[in-house]
Amino acid sequence: MNKSLRVLLLEDSPTDAELNERVLRKAGIVFTALRVESQVGFVAALDDFKPDIILADYHLPGFDGLGALEIVHEKHPEIPFIFVTGAMGEERAVDSIRHGATDYIIKDRLARLPSAVQRALEEKKLRLQHRESEERYHQLFENMASGVAIYEPDETCQTFVFKSVNRAAERIDLLRREDVIGRSVEEVFPGVRELGFVEVFQRVCRSGVAEHFSNNYYQDDRISGWRENYVYRLESGEVVAVYDDVSERIERETRIKNLNRVLRTISACNEDLVRAASEGDLLSAVCRNIVQIGGHLLAWVVYPGEQRENQPIVVAHFGDENVFQSHAQLEHDPEHARDCLTVMAMRERRTTSRNRLLDMPEHSFDKLQQLGVNSILALPLLNDGTLYGVITVFSATPDAFDADEMRLMEELAADLAYGIEALRTTSERDHYITQLSHAMKNTVTAIARTLEMRDPYTAGHQQRVTALCVSIARAMGLKEEVIEGLYFGAMIHDIGKISVPAEILSKPGALTKTEYQLIQCHPETGFDIVQGIEFPWPVAEMIAQHHERLDGSGYPKGCKDETIIIEARIIAVADVVEAMTTHRPYRPALGITAALEEISQGKGIRYDPTVVEACIRVIRTNDMQLPQLGS
Repeated sequence: MNKSLRVLLLEDSPTDAELNERVLRKAGIVFTALRVESQVGFVAALDDFKPDIILADYHLPGFDGLGALEIVHEKHPEIPFIFVTGAMGEERAVDSIRHGATDYIIKDRLARLPSAVQRALEEKKLRLQHRESEERYHQLFENMASGVAIYEPDETCQTFVFKSVNRAAERIDLLRREDVIGRSVEEVFPGVRELGFVEVFQRVCRSGVAEHFSNNYYQDDRISGWRENYVYRLESGEVVAVYDDVSERIERETRIKNLNRVLRTISACNEDLVRAASEGDLLSAVCRNIVQIGGHLLAWVVYPGEQRENQPIVVAHFGDENVFQSHAQLEHDPEHARDCLTVMAMRERRTTSRNRLLDMPEHSFDKLQQLGVNSILALPLLNDGTLYGVITVFSATPDAFDADEMRLMEELAADLAYGIEALRTTSERDHYITQLSHAMKNTVTAIARTLEMRDPYTAGHQQRVTALCVSIARAMGLKEEVIEGLYFGAMIHDIGKISVPAEILSKPGALTKTEYQLIQCHPETGFDIVQGIEFPWPVAEMIAQHHERLDGSGYPKGCKDETIIIEARIIAVADVVEAMTTHRPYRPALGITAALEEISQGKGIRYDPTVVEACIRVIRTNDMQLPQLGS
């Protein structure tokens, strides 16, 4: 051994102690020895000398080896303890090992002492390593962000008793480990069997095959949320559940789905604004879109009555007929008229909403609640200061209308009010078409802004890309109708990113392979969102192809050369230039010079040469600055 050991000798005979030392040195063991023979000296040596190993006689005057062994086990259980004694019967030898002695050596067989010391020290080293591993495991277990619960199944895998839980499990499940350890999962969470958890535990317990079940709703008197669960069986037979509270993620995904639904509703309504042959057709189509695409219970449009302002006239409705008839009866109730959101929106000429009718004290909403109505949104139809009526939406979902959705619905109401005006003023058809185009641009701008609100680092990206695209197209001499379509395509070219989690879009470091694959899906997602909208331009193709490259190195389909439409080629160049000249979460802006160098090097390879030349002319003419919309 190359490390000097500290050997504590509990021995009343100096001669015997010296003999022990001689045997160890002869075996090549380097050590420092200290001999003590009293209990006081022994206890002091444990703290002061700090021995690596103890060699103890069994019989000492006024003190014995078993007493010393008890002291060691109480204060320093990690120190190996070997009896070196003149005589020890078999019964005493067994008793010493039972009390925790590492080994025993008879003095007339000291040749065994070096190997016993070596073995004892190796066992000590292994015990320390095992303890360190257990401590690391415990720290990992306790500090995991995911909740972890370990269950002990009975022999038939019918009952699962809590054996351990970590801090995250306490936080997620609102429990304390001292309250659950030793209790079955059904004691702690009554009704859990009905939710399917126990059946999963049983299958995993019996088969050993891990199972994953996500987005499962778990609720009792204390817990309400969504969890994602992974269940395993250990070699010991214990069942482990690893789970995360994904309520916030589900809420974000639900919010994205709701916004997508609103955007699809607005798109469908804008199509009807263009196609409607009459005012009645337009109002009916908008109500139908709100219910069928927006997923609401009922939508109706009312106009002010000729006699009394608080007695509106229903001119169109679509949806749940029971809700419609119930509300029609309530109109004759003076108390309901006081609280009616439709009347309030018409009287005050502003949006009114109630997102939780169950929390409202007004008795006049009781009947609507019984029919499943939980949220109501009433939007005045205002255009240039003229009030045409109110569109009211009834939803079965509590908190159905958040700020973003209300803002988009107000855009729809404004567009609808204008459509009414335009249809009434057929003599101003040209003005109607101009205003409708403006309404479409506002809607596209609202869509772009809604998307960019999720990613502050790229706020304004689509507007800047659009401005550069329009300037490039004009520099190339393209027709104004093509440029107009390019404007719409560029303004929403990244709409597909609405399906990408915000934390990935704003991630400050390098993306993982999976995260990058999610990003690469956004052109196809954007294509899917807008392909059903009958634009007079290939807007969906622009969105789908804006990351394609002439040499086939782009994505998502690796299109080449003439298969890429000219609008997508323009957006591709403008997108690269804008991205390189602005800051990103993962890097600072690279500058306009680096951007021009990139497209110049890729000219004719990745990027259309005509587009690249036009882009360079535009930027140089603009004093090496990106153009802005409206400039």
